[in-house]
Amino acid sequence: MRDFTQPARATGPGVVADGPTGTATILVIDPAGEAPHDEVPATWRPLADTVRVVWLRVPAAPSWKSTVDKVLTMHRDDTSTMLDVVTSGPLAADVIDLVREHSDLVRSVLLVDPEVDVDFPLARVVVRSHQAPDNRIPAPLPLGHPDVVASVVEALGDLTT
Repeated sequence: MRDFTQPARATGPGVVADGPTGTATILVIDPAGEAPHDEVPATWRPLADTVRVVWLRVPAAPSWKSTVDKVLTMHRDDTSTMLDVVTSGPLAADVIDLVREHSDLVRSVLLVDPEVDVDFPLARVVVRSHQAPDNRIPAPLPLGHPDVVASVVEALGDLTT
């Protein structure tokens, strides 16, 4: 597992967002703290043409659980907006617990290299890294990785068909 405790990850904004409001929303809860420059990662920006991407940088948001709760609660009155949650590795269990409290608002929880077994109807693993000697990126795969974005897009497409 990668180490997410580097002090540089805690700098920058706790939450960044891109995309039109009032549309489907993807809430990315990132334990690695990507997107430190007030923008969602470049690999996610094309999605922001049609959906809202809200990127929560956990190292820069020490009270991230209350922030997630607040974002989910904000969607309570907006029944027209679909909400999907993406997270990875060490946060999978905590995020699933938070979503359980708001399961009527969330369409799916998409997981990348979760550290726990997933037993929640709304959750599904979209990427699982291979533990091989030639694997250059240790698990969990960064949420900004192009393979993660492609897997999320594919999973969201499966949900709409």
